[in-house]
Amino acid sequence: MKKLLLLTGIGLAAAGSWAFYPKAPAATAASGGYLMVIGSGRPGTQSTAPEIVVVQPDGTRQVQRLPDIKIGTERNSTAAAVDIHRAELLKVNALVAQGWRVAHVTQSTVGVGATTETMYLLERP
Repeated sequence: MKKLLLLTGIGLAAAGSWAFYPKAPAATAASGGYLMVIGSGRPGTQSTAPEIVVVQPDGTRQVQRLPDIKIGTERNSTAAAVDIHRAELLKVNALVAQGWRVAHVTQSTVGVGATTETMYLLERP
């Protein structure tokens, strides 16, 4: 009888502790995943305006053109690069305020005409 009572007590304690065992969070669109913010601009005589592209975790893209940033001459290229990075920073700060966290940043300058591109990879913990 004592053994049965002891086993029953241990079983109840184990079952009760199972209720407090941490559970994996339910997978929703708001939790987890990665998001990219890509800023790019071309100095020189290109007619293309710099832009910021946001790629959502589901793959949808939002393009924000920056027509007020003038990058048409060599003299303006440094100021334009600073303005593009400023716009990127404002976008990243807005996303961080929504609960995203910066996981990685990559910057590259490629090709003739020096296409500058900065990619921010954000994650939601």
